[in-house]
Amino acid sequence: MKLYAQIGHGLGDKLNVGLAEKLIDGAVFSPKDMPRDAMKDKIADVRKSFPKADVLVDPQFYVSLFADAPNANVGRLEEWKQYFRSYRKSELELSKTVRKVLHGCFQSVTEWEVTAIITPNIYIAESLDSREAVIAKSFIREARDVFEKTGDDRPLYASLVVCREALQDRREFEEFLNDITLLESPPDGIYLIVAGRSSEARSDFFHTDVLANWLLLNLSLSINGMQVINGYSDILTPFLGVAGGTAGATGWWSNLRMFSMGRFCPSGSGGRQPITRYLSELLLNRITFAEKEAIAPFVPGIINRLPHDADYDPEAERTQEALQSWEALRSLTDRIVTEDILAGIGNCRQAIELSRQAYAAIAATGISLDMKSRDDHIEPLDEALKQFKERAELK
Repeated sequence: MKLYAQIGHGLGDKLNVGLAEKLIDGAVFSPKDMPRDAMKDKIADVRKSFPKADVLVDPQFYVSLFADAPNANVGRLEEWKQYFRSYRKSELELSKTVRKVLHGCFQSVTEWEVTAIITPNIYIAESLDSREAVIAKSFIREARDVFEKTGDDRPLYASLVVCREALQDRREFEEFLNDITLLESPPDGIYLIVAGRSSEARSDFFHTDVLANWLLLNLSLSINGMQVINGYSDILTPFLGVAGGTAGATGWWSNLRMFSMGRFCPSGSGGRQPITRYLSELLLNRITFAEKEAIAPFVPGIINRLPHDADYDPEAERTQEALQSWEALRSLTDRIVTEDILAGIGNCRQAIELSRQAYAAIAATGISLDMKSRDDHIEPLDEALKQFKERAELK
């Protein structure tokens, strides 16, 4: 399974270093956070320096239904006038509008040195049985025909951006999944984003039904011949890889690790930057530097024993934190993901059990962890794997 950098504000040299060290396989760029011409040049430089890297651009059209809201912050997206503006649902219910948006997006990026094309789509904000879901399916259905008219032969990934609430209704989920896996002219793959109410709300993502359906999306799409790139998948990357995912992605801020539409709302100024954290393979979680130092003498297994551990003596800077995260995720993914899905599920369950035991050992020391460092992700992940295996009828 591949791992991509989810690119946003504050890129610096993280991408080049990550690619040079083979910690990541490519990147998904964000039009909101970088001037269009600068992004084009950066992509060209990356392709020149790392010709084997995968480089994609997420059109971020999913903010179009909210672009006129008083608190909307679309950043540099306004520079992408060939396809991006505010739309009403009634406009996008027309096939000719969907095809116009697709055509404009393809015109915007086909001359760029991207390795594959991601199509625009809207955000399914409520239910998979809704007007938004119908529009989203229209974008996926029309994508191949419009793209073929460009004469481009690069892989085509259709966006699917869905809120976590929509993944909690099993009947609606199965009907929607059936529709997008039975297309006459499907795209080569899906660029899949699952959105929470906030990128800080871990319980939105570590929810049994949400995780189980996220896994089932990867499995069903891959069985039907489509590759799946999971945007903003972070620590879930290896689990999604076991289910058939092609790639996962993560960045260096919380809103580049877990997605919410709050990314397009202005943030307060003058706030303090988040403290850097250490991603422990054993805990399947990030902990603070102080927690790492306090726990390691009693539970040494929380240390990954990988090269970028050295960056945390003393506390790491933001670039080092990103590299350490990619390194840990790469190691964890290589260890868990196999071609045999049952063996992969077994590896996942083992990783969860080892994490559970490590947290128990930490509790026995009396060391108190902050909320983000705790083990509230373990049980939902374990239950989701059980549900996934049962519903997928994996014996």
